[in-house]
Amino acid sequence: METIYVITESGIVKKQDVKVGIIREISTKEELTELMERMPYIQTIQAPNGKARKELYELSMKKYDDVEWVKIIKSVYLRMEDRRYDDFETEYMKKAKKFLYQEMALRFLLPFDEIEHFINKTVKQHLEEF
Repeated sequence: METIYVITESGIVKKQDVKVGIIREISTKEELTELMERMPYIQTIQAPNGKARKELYELSMKKYDDVEWVKIIKSVYLRMEDRRYDDFETEYMKKAKKFLYQEMALRFLLPFDEIEHFINKTVKQHLEEF
């Protein structure tokens, strides 16, 4: 019997270990593969100031959606590259990575700490094929 993993507010756990508070099952391998192909084209979160950006990050996190997590990760990463990010942004990026990377680690049977490299390699490979 296959283990079913679900997303809860506190993280990803085995469905059998949760009685209430299940948000959704984790995405399929096919859905996550498609997500990686779409990553270069997913828009970042734009806001006029830190307060608005924090609210948008919070709304995105509450959706418990893979695309929303990618938006946060990309937004914060690009702001960090430009050296114009607020301290709270790195915390949102860590939360988004925790959910997304854990989901991918479970579906692709890879260690959590190898997921970022796996994503980068897969996205790069897709762009070269495109």
